Amino acid sequence: MERDRSLNVALVAFLAFATVLHVVEANIFTGKSFLKAQQDCVHFLGINPLRLGQYKKHIYPGDRETMCLIRCIGITQEFWDDILGFNFDLLEQQFSPMVDATFKKKLADSVELKLALLDPLDNCARAFYAFRTMRVLLRQLLNVGTNTTAPNAFFEPLQPGQILDNIVECAREAKLPSTVLTNLSKGIIVDCPEVQCLIRCAAVRCQFYTDQAGALLSNLHRQFDPPGEDLASFTLRQNLCLQRNQQPATANNCTRAFKQFFVCLRPDFELYFIRNRMNVLQHPIFKGEPLLESQSPPLPPQQQNNEFDQFGNLGLLLSSC
Repeated sequence: MERDRSLNVALVAFLAFATVLHVVEANIFTGKSFLKAQQDCVHFLGINPLRLGQYKKHIYPGDRETMCLIRCIGITQEFWDDILGFNFDLLEQQFSPMVDATFKKKLADSVELKLALLDPLDNCARAFYAFRTMRVLLRQLLNVGTNTTAPNAFFEPLQPGQILDNIVECAREAKLPSTVLTNLSKGIIVDCPEVQCLIRCAAVRCQFYTDQAGALLSNLHRQFDPPGEDLASFTLRQNLCLQRNQQPATANNCTRAFKQFFVCLRPDFELYFIRNRMNVLQHPIFKGEPLLESQSPPLPPQQQNNEFDQFGNLGLLLSSC
């Protein structure tokens, strides 16, 4: 407690000089500004940098360091104030229209009940449990209103080569030219109807996605087996992204699969293929072998800014459009 109070003056000074963080691609609870604030607060509070890997997966255990981390992030991102408490209006702004007045009241009541049990001077614990209560209720809301786990009891994780085989089969059935697979092997993803439908076909065939249920998150979690991230955390993280990238009702199935499912799951596919890069690079798709009947000259090479270039052609279906 004394240590926490002693940090107050220094923290105020730190925040006074902090750069104003703006949302770039997502809301303040999951976007780049949150990750930047998280990293800055880890350094400021002297938390072991190795814990950043855990925090980047939105895993926040209830230890003292993590509690004070959440308080620091909350003050920086303006969703927490030691005097005013949790900023419910900001939550509504960030998640509108999903978060409405009814949800705000439910959250406010839940936070009030939780904080009433805590030491009113323990601002780290107060910020942490307010944030945790928000996450729990938001998870419940998203699980009701978003495509969630919908597991297949008989799903068995595929080998990396099987995923690639399904991509090839989908391309073959659609009679796509060989340049499509050549480009995919180089991480060149073209946002066009043919590629959108290819992504949808492969995802459905791999039992990662259906038009009715959307992303099958239990299957995907079992497939990726992400280190240090349980199904609940994985589901919350993906549902936040899926909700943020929800497509209009007029969108066709291929567009919806590409611009919602693919956009959100791409980072996890990146990590999965990198962890299995030795097997991936043995697949014919990376060896330039003719796999499709329709052969055509390869497109000229394009400049790629892919942080995973050091691993070779592991940008397959992974780079930004």
